[in-house]
Amino acid sequence: MMQNNPLVSILLLSMNHENYIEQCIHSLAAQTYKNIEVIYVDNFSSDNTFQKGKILLEQSGIPFKCYSNKESKTISSNLNFLFDQSSGDLVSPLSSDDWFEKNNIEKKVNYFIHNTEVGALFSNGWIYNEADKKIILNDCSTFRKGYIYKDVLTHADCIFYVGMIYRREIIDKVGKWDESLLIEDTDMFIRIGLEAKIEYLNEPLVYYRRTSSSASKNKQFMLNGFRQYYEKYKHVKWINMKKWLAERYRSMAASDIDLKQNQQAFGFLVQAIKLNPMGIKNIRTLFYLFRRSLQDKFITK
Repeated sequence: MMQNNPLVSILLLSMNHENYIEQCIHSLAAQTYKNIEVIYVDNFSSDNTFQKGKILLEQSGIPFKCYSNKESKTISSNLNFLFDQSSGDLVSPLSSDDWFEKNNIEKKVNYFIHNTEVGALFSNGWIYNEADKKIILNDCSTFRKGYIYKDVLTHADCIFYVGMIYRREIIDKVGKWDESLLIEDTDMFIRIGLEAKIEYLNEPLVYYRRTSSSASKNKQFMLNGFRQYYEKYKHVKWINMKKWLAERYRSMAASDIDLKQNQQAFGFLVQAIKLNPMGIKNIRTLFYLFRRSLQDKFITK
């Protein structure tokens, strides 16, 4: 049974976040819930992130441990290292370019105390676009909760990942982050969703900073990660992974059509059709691609 004042470990990871880490650590120091520790590792930054982060933590009054990698490592590897150094009954990974509302941890701890069947918890949040300095409320209409092992594969936006907080015991049960995968979080949520409920608080408690270097904007990186999920889960019975991977390719094709990158879109769509020849969405996208190509050809004449 969880105590009424459980220790929360913030697993803080940075890489070239010199301009952002101050806002992050200040948000941790301002938390209304005070029984926290920060376990911090810098992933071989080329700027002064680590030095700045260490000084800020020393000034914060928060108990902390800090480490600096001698070479760049994967997110999964860093999270597993941070988890092993932590002591909290609850753990919350955080990138040092993101930050928390002051009552984020308090509200999530209270939820865990009164809902013992929950293995992981997230909330809604704000998206801060670094390019134009605008902030928007994330759309929570696609969120899912409960035993959502299938949903985290089939609904890309069913979870808001920033500020996710886990029971330590559920990670001990399902295993730590898979270091063989490029995209680590979805796999963790699948494994947790098979064993325990993943719930959410319908209020914005965290901030996600969207930058030009976000991994989600690197299509080849994302596709390589999707192929890894296909290989890992293609034998399970609760989802058709061929259709799942085909939809990932089709979505890439559709986004390229919108950007008028028709040649690249066609390549993605070929892969989608090979995996799912009779997919209605694939056929519709193919017709749309041809129509768009004809329109572009006519306009340029």
